[in-house]
Amino acid sequence: MLYLFHPPADLKTVEKDIIPLLGDREFELVSFPYSEKFEPQQDSLLMLYLTDQDLREFLTIAAQNQWPVGILPHPENKYASKGLGITGSMEEAVSNILATPQPEPLDMLICNGKPMFQSVNIGNIFILKKEEHKNNFFSEIYNIFKNVRKAYFLTHTGFYISSGDEKVIHTSAMGIIVVEHSLNSLISKRLVQDSSINDGTFYAFILSPQNVLVLFLFLLRSLWPKKKPIAKLPSFIGSIKASNLKISGEKEFNYVIDGEEATAKELLVEVKSKALLLNQTSKYSGEEGGKNGKKSLKVDGLPTGEKRNELIKHRLPLFPRATTEEFQELFTVLRENAQIKTPYMVMMILSTLIASFGLFGDSSPVIIGAMILAPIIAPIVSFSMGIVRYDIAMLKTGIITILTGTVVSLAFAAAVSLIIPLQIVTSQIEARLSPTLLDMGIAIASGIAAAYAHAEEGIAKSLAGVAIAVALVPPLAVAGIGIGWWNWNVFSGAFLLYLTNLAGIILFAGLTFLLLGFAPFKRAKMGLVYTFIIVILVAVPLSLSFNRIKKEAQITRALEGTTIDKVVLRDVKLRFGKTMVVSLKLVGTEPMEPERIQAIKKKIEAKIDQPVVLEVVSAIEF
Repeated sequence: MLYLFHPPADLKTVEKDIIPLLGDREFELVSFPYSEKFEPQQDSLLMLYLTDQDLREFLTIAAQNQWPVGILPHPENKYASKGLGITGSMEEAVSNILATPQPEPLDMLICNGKPMFQSVNIGNIFILKKEEHKNNFFSEIYNIFKNVRKAYFLTHTGFYISSGDEKVIHTSAMGIIVVEHSLNSLISKRLVQDSSINDGTFYAFILSPQNVLVLFLFLLRSLWPKKKPIAKLPSFIGSIKASNLKISGEKEFNYVIDGEEATAKELLVEVKSKALLLNQTSKYSGEEGGKNGKKSLKVDGLPTGEKRNELIKHRLPLFPRATTEEFQELFTVLRENAQIKTPYMVMMILSTLIASFGLFGDSSPVIIGAMILAPIIAPIVSFSMGIVRYDIAMLKTGIITILTGTVVSLAFAAAVSLIIPLQIVTSQIEARLSPTLLDMGIAIASGIAAAYAHAEEGIAKSLAGVAIAVALVPPLAVAGIGIGWWNWNVFSGAFLLYLTNLAGIILFAGLTFLLLGFAPFKRAKMGLVYTFIIVILVAVPLSLSFNRIKKEAQITRALEGTTIDKVVLRDVKLRFGKTMVVSLKLVGTEPMEPERIQAIKKKIEAKIDQPVVLEVVSAIEF
């Protein structure tokens, strides 16, 4: 016997659209909810033209009694149809149900005693949702900023998650999504790689971002068109694959089960293996992925302990924020590094001596060797941390260590210059006498490298030490040589470069620590403001120097290779002073008289629009 279940309001639709498709098959109409107890005949088939709400109630009864069912597409059962893989064509569905010889047992996903067809969304999972319609690029950008702004005002909710009698994790999250397999919702298609409708398990994804920045970067990455699931989940999304899960909130939470909103303090989600006898073909019946039903647990990136409590109490921070637990070891190391110790002084002296000899010998490899030995990274990074944490003790210790190292380095470099009876400005010395804004770029990169290397385990601290030493030790050695020579130009140029790099490194190391979450912005604000002011002050002469180099390059490019009165200008070099000196080689076919050279000078002045002093080497081309 075939029983056709329908809501009372849909009787006319059933008579018009469904009964004609049954042909000569014997059937009986049953209105649901039924008023009397229903007892089907043996070997009967139940055809259901019901809404999602009615199906949740009836499928529970059908599973308990092992009644074979076939589900017809209904305007109000889109969740059941999509979740179970039912065709949207009425004619195909009826034909398929009548032609299927044996029902297929399917798993049923149950949430608090009720069947769920697609997903359970707990809390706020907005960043995992994807619109059905296609947006253009600018709409996607707008949605990203809207979501990020929304996230900034949200807080985490505390959850206890357990499977069976085993506690899995006590964490906090913005939201949790539970899905059975990868094809029954848009969200699961993006997250699930290996699943099946009949593997006895389901997935729970725990959305637990710890700052707005990580959300923003994830959303930007999602702009790239992808047809495949995300290969690797970001660390702030935990993943659990299990057959049963109890999710308990520290307080009552909102959730949505297949589009229906509700509130609860605890949800029990479980798989009833092979509970539903489906007498029709599901689109998901041919799935092979995930057939082994292997359970998995990936929750290492979820917040626990102090971090969890902070995220529950306060709204989501804009940038990462480290807890005391996370930076306690680093803070201990930095306090120790800020102190003056014998190894620091010895290595500072040796690196200065090697750098000084390398500068006199005009040898880049020797100078690089001095960089490897230089220990000046330690107090500088400690001082940067002292600024962002506003730790007075670390600030005092760090600045004393830096100043001591600076004075010792200047003294030993000056001693070397007195011992060596040469006052030759080599190319290595000259390269450090005219600092520009380009040198500030070195300082910025060095500061970021130093802070990041100390904050992240597995990165060799010595690598960042070399980067900092390149920016500090050679100019410091040159400044010491300037003292030994009693040459103000050498000392001032090199020491300005040293101060510029020192201030830049301290500022950007501090900013890096701030972005990595080692201090709240309110605490770091004053120290960073003072450092920024110092950087601006030393950047003023650097910008002037940079403009001078820019002007020199423009004039050189304008004159080099130019032909004036059949004479070619070669090897153009400039020296700035009250009147700019232009040194060059004049290449012609015959000896040049002073009158001809004077005429060329006037044309050069007209070309660059300023007076010059001309130094000439005359060459004859045969």
